[in-house]
Amino acid sequence: MKTEKKNIINKTLSTDSEQKKIISNIDKTKKKIIKLIKEKKNIKLRYYADIDNFIKQNEKEIKLIQNDKFKNFLKSITPIIDKIDYLVKISINSNSIQNTIIEGIQLTFNLFEKNLKTWNISRINKTNIPFNPEIHILAKNNQITDSTNNKIVKKIKKNGYIFKKEVIQKAIVTI
Repeated sequence: MKTEKKNIINKTLSTDSEQKKIISNIDKTKKKIIKLIKEKKNIKLRYYADIDNFIKQNEKEIKLIQNDKFKNFLKSITPIIDKIDYLVKISINSNSIQNTIIEGIQLTFNLFEKNLKTWNISRINKTNIPFNPEIHILAKNNQITDSTNNKIVKKIKKNGYIFKKEVIQKAIVTI
């Protein structure tokens, strides 16, 4: 009987050590599975982040393109606005033009002015302010001197325009 007990104990011990190995292998496999699940989740999150970044970058590029197109459009219509402005100025001083034509020109000009404000476009047309080379250009008959920065704008020969803090067309001025 003693030998049987020894055999049973030995079998139990070997079974216990085998069980421990199996449990250890199961634990290792569980850890590998958990690690793989985390890696899969991280890859998925990076993928979604890349897609989100791609979308945001494209939206930025689209806005830049739209801004550039709008600025080009604005540059193309500023001569028209200037001509209407000129017509308003000469029609006020002229007696030969009928009042209805003058009113029509004035209404058209006012409509342009209103739309410029709506689109965040401002005019550079103030006088009695210091000359600023970032927004002003001297008229051809004025000489540029070292002290130009201290000079005051006396007259606007041609209006300038600013779109969202960017100068589209500098004002031509005399000092």
